Amino acid sequence: MLMRLLLVMGAVFLLATQPALPDMVRVTGRAFVEAGKQDLARRTALEDALYQAALAGGAQVDGFSVVDQGVLTGDSILLRPSSRILDFVIVEEYAAGSQYEVVIDAYVGTQPDLGCAVRPDVELIAVRPHIHASMRTPLWMKGALELAHDQTLDALGRTAKIKITRSSIDITPRGRQASAVQDDFDYQTLLTGRATRATAPVSQLPKDARGLQLRWSSDAARVNATRVTVTVEARIIDPAAPSRAGDQRLRHTIRLAPDTPWRALNVVARKDQGAVADALAEHISAGLMPLLARLPCAPLVAQLEPAGEGRFRVSLGARDGLTKQSLAFAEGRGQAWTVFRVTELAQSSAIISPMNAARAPDGLAGVSVRFSGGMQ
Repeated sequence: MLMRLLLVMGAVFLLATQPALPDMVRVTGRAFVEAGKQDLARRTALEDALYQAALAGGAQVDGFSVVDQGVLTGDSILLRPSSRILDFVIVEEYAAGSQYEVVIDAYVGTQPDLGCAVRPDVELIAVRPHIHASMRTPLWMKGALELAHDQTLDALGRTAKIKITRSSIDITPRGRQASAVQDDFDYQTLLTGRATRATAPVSQLPKDARGLQLRWSSDAARVNATRVTVTVEARIIDPAAPSRAGDQRLRHTIRLAPDTPWRALNVVARKDQGAVADALAEHISAGLMPLLARLPCAPLVAQLEPAGEGRFRVSLGARDGLTKQSLAFAEGRGQAWTVFRVTELAQSSAIISPMNAARAPDGLAGVSVRFSGGMQ
């Protein structure tokens, strides 16, 4: 009994150590044909073939002993497949004497987890903000918006699986050509000879990078008004995958001190600037966090773009959590499903091909495919 247990466990170990990559196996299922029940025998043979294919991809074994009044009476083994059948096709089927046999080619393997917890962090480059304060607002309002912007980025950077890097990249469209002279060029600079030619500002994100832009504006109904309305427009910029970009608009009203001589002193001393910046940062960051929190768990769905014979490009890549072992699924086009495997992987894109080219339908360009994992 012990020797049989060791032999079975050794065989299972060999099965379980098969590579995790999907692989094709050819197996034959068999079933006895009862009188007038060939259809039942065919279904049973197909079920047997599918079970054998699943075992060929790996198995789990559980062993236990049967004890009766403290006496060992026997050992039992429970054998279960540990892999999934991703796709299969019936090669041939026939009746052989009293048996019915079904031969199938099946693709088996374990499907890697692409849930939020195992995906890489989303890296955002914060570009230069656009900040505008109306002349109807206090003189210190623009400075308050600048402080609020910095504090908001600090708060958003604490969002789970989000990393924010600040940059001087300026993607704001400009109506005129930028000056070639430094901003701090003045008469003293001219006399001392320290003038240098200004470098052109960077206006594009690096390849495969995502950007975050915040546009701040403030206005009031009139000068010396006690209420100022601040509007913030947030944009997630993704040149490599425009469909995965996003935007959000928030508005917040802040109250100022009444129009008294004390308020005039506060304006001169900028006493209210820090308090307004703190209140704005707290409100705006809380409103934008849901927008950023969705990025690491966004559904991994993309459309197929032709990339050669039997090859398709998708705008998802390693930065989204895909690996060479990732699998994509498409439904429709005359088939219950079509499984794709990754053949080439880049940071923001991948080339995928049907796992079973003989079974893949025509006209797959434009079809949406879904990789496992993510919020559905």
